[in-house]
Amino acid sequence: MSSRLLSILALAMLALLSTVAHATSVYSVGGLGEPQLDEGARVRAMGGAGVAEFGVDLFSQVNPASTAGVRHFLLQGTIVPAYRQVKSAGGASESASETEIPSIRAVVRLPGRFVLGASYAVATDAQFHIDRPDTAGTPSALRIEGTGGMQLIRITASREITPSLRFGIDHEIIAGYYREEWTRDFADTDLATSRDTLESRYERQGRWRLGVQGTVRGWTLGGVMETKRRLPLTTIGRAAGTTVEQSGKNLIIPAGMVLGASTPVFSRWRVAAQYRRANWDRSSLASDLVDLQPMQRLSVGVERLGRRSEDGTSWRGRLPIRIGLSYLQWPDLLPVAGASTIAGGTAGVKEWTLSLGTGIVTQDKGGTVDFSLEAGSRGNREELGVSERFVRAAFTLQVGDDSWK
Repeated sequence: MSSRLLSILALAMLALLSTVAHATSVYSVGGLGEPQLDEGARVRAMGGAGVAEFGVDLFSQVNPASTAGVRHFLLQGTIVPAYRQVKSAGGASESASETEIPSIRAVVRLPGRFVLGASYAVATDAQFHIDRPDTAGTPSALRIEGTGGMQLIRITASREITPSLRFGIDHEIIAGYYREEWTRDFADTDLATSRDTLESRYERQGRWRLGVQGTVRGWTLGGVMETKRRLPLTTIGRAAGTTVEQSGKNLIIPAGMVLGASTPVFSRWRVAAQYRRANWDRSSLASDLVDLQPMQRLSVGVERLGRRSEDGTSWRGRLPIRIGLSYLQWPDLLPVAGASTIAGGTAGVKEWTLSLGTGIVTQDKGGTVDFSLEAGSRGNREELGVSERFVRAAFTLQVGDDSWK
């Protein structure tokens, strides 16, 4: 197996049967997948603790109020290459690599202290690739490929009410799709290659996200409220000239919240913390391959601010230093090792990540290049049958206000 997926996908494949009606992975249920972090490299290096970020060239993807400090115009884009190593309960070890763009954002300041922005973000990644031998019926080589996931398109408006109080609102359009293709090459050359496909589609609809930030005695507090949205879901299976379409189901995107704070400590250091929760539960999506629980992410980060070049500081002293730690509880409750459905018991996926990062300012001081390196682990071989270790690097290019005066 070579994979571009979450660590536990190998386990989900144990539940697969050869007919089109059952040729599905856990991803096919609503087109869900691995939760992603859509922040830029600077916030990623601080464990994802960005809800209290603000300033003329600082903002967080999670809080629409954080854009209120932008003075003119700002562009930001991030790219994340990653490497994974997956180990199974039997001791087998396999690796895979991937690259994605988790977010792109543009923000402009309008008259009346209003700020308007638009962004693209990746919410889940459901892409994978598996090769394995199969003996169902007759020996064959089986390839299973999944593509898709959940993407978010956000239109943001924010305003600074006072120097200490900011509000923002997102209209978030939930987009994306999922497609799974099974290709079976038989050892018997007289048998033609077979291909089965399954597609999951949900209506692209929007929801609202409300954000606020306040500064009190050096502390910055931030909060976001996310509304619930129902998305009508359709699945289409195709095999050997037969098409089966099922509708009438719903994917319930749950309500959620984000809370966090940031404060300076000493002369050049500051600390940030954040808690994020999305209230997934059993009613969000009916399936015998996956159950759902609240998704929770706890993030803590520290940053040493770089000194200004005007102070005669060396280039090392001008570089910021960022360190972060995050804990993520996935919403997925999956069948335990050896079980084909959740009726045989479930286990959750827990993820720990340690992050380091720095950044440089462009010569005209109108842009930044930030870098972060993240290492972590997820899954449990005793419970789920597989575990994963991963390394991710994030590079963010931001063109700031001073370049657009």
